[in-house]
Amino acid sequence: MLWNVAAFDLVGGPGDEVAVGPFPAAVREWFRFGGDERMAAVCRDNRVTRLAGLRVAGTSLVLESDGQGCGDWTVDPGAGDDDPPVSFGGSRYADHFSEYVYARLWETLLWRERDTLTEFDHGLPEGAIAGLGGWLRPLPTTYGWALNQGCDATYRFGGDARVAVAVSGGVAVWSVVAAESPEVREHFARLVGAL
Repeated sequence: MLWNVAAFDLVGGPGDEVAVGPFPAAVREWFRFGGDERMAAVCRDNRVTRLAGLRVAGTSLVLESDGQGCGDWTVDPGAGDDDPPVSFGGSRYADHFSEYVYARLWETLLWRERDTLTEFDHGLPEGAIAGLGGWLRPLPTTYGWALNQGCDATYRFGGDARVAVAVSGGVAVWSVVAAESPEVREHFARLVGAL
């Protein structure tokens, strides 16, 4: 395992190895060790492409389709990069395939946690994202799509709390703060302007 260790860790590790065709290394590894099946079990609201259904349409391999029909996550399998970028609806979503699978799984699991504070369409205090990076470990950032709407970027952080903030201009389209401690949740919710 080289490319998708963090994503596999979120879903209990890799499965049994199976044969996969000539895709970029990170994509091939993901499908070879059952990442497609594990992601489909977690991201149930969307249609996740399985190994048996891998097809290249033109220059794009469809990885996942939004459950509301808003677009597809795609990768160019001939890009010549071991860990190629992923697009959503034709625009950049993730800088690398491994970041796409990690971010999609991590965020889906975050929204299912019980101990969260969520808020929609609120002002984002100046310096909030940098402040989060000072307190927590930055995780992959994605661009252009946040659940069911556009955004500039979705920032993710882990550590004592798990925080995701989808940003459009100076507005948090949504924010989610998860932590066992109510005090920790409230601290980070205030930092992003959700309280």
